[in-house]
Formats: sequence, C-alpha cells, structure tokens
Amino acid sequence: MATPTTPTTVTLSNQSGDTAMLVSSTYQGVPNVIKSFQTILFQQNTSLNTFGSAMYAMGNIATWVVVWTANNQVATSILPAGTNVIWEEIWSTIRPDKVESSYTTSYGWEYNSEVQISSNGDAQTLTAKISTIPTN
Repeated sequence: MATPTTPTTVTLSNQSGDTAMLVSSTYQGVPNVIKSFQTILFQQNTSLNTFGSAMYAMGNIATWVVVWTANNQVATSILPAGTNVIWEEIWSTIRPDKVESSYTTSYGWEYNSEVQISSNGDAQTLTAKISTIPTN
C-alpha cells in the first residue's frame, strides 16, 4: 500500500535584495534560484511521516533554512554564511502554524524570515518570506 501524501502549495518570497541560490532540498522541483524581489510558487507532496526542507545561500552573507511537516509544523533559521547547519538545532525550533527568525549581519543589516503553514485537511499552504532591513 502506498504512503498517503499531503499536497503542499509552497510560496517562497525573496525580499532581501540578494539572490537566493539553492544549497539543498528534500525534494526535486524546488527552484535553484530566487532572484531578489521574486516570489516562486510550486507544489510538493509531503509524505505524512516526513518533512520538506529548502536551504538557500543568500549571496555570500547568510544561509536561509525553511522546514515544514505534513502535520502543519514549521521551522526557519538564518545563519551567517559558512556556518554549519546543525539540523538538531533547527528541529528544536519547530512550531505549529508560524515561526520567525532573524540574523543581524556584521555590517548592520537584519535578515528576517517569516514562515506560515495552514491546512484545510486535504492540502497545505506554506508561505515563507525572507527580507532585510537596515538597523542603523
């Protein structure tokens, strides 16, 4: 018997001013590049006992991680470029429905990530956005 799947509509929005380059993902079809001020929409089927994830390099400055599960939980993290991703730390931040993360760079800009997930019982919608603001 096949494992049931949860169709997930994923929207990734890059409002950061930097090009996002895919580092890794748990699924094929995740876009390799998300240009600055571009929003990408795609479909994934998440097995009920698994998760989806995408990790992007934000230029040479930061790494953006987004994780979601079939039971409406999400995690996100923004790390300095070159930092090893410790998946145990990412998973320790997983929460139902909505999470946020931020990282202030050495030159004074703050990256913010907001991730939301919702379900109607038959399908999920995931929205993830990365943006920057000067912290003067």
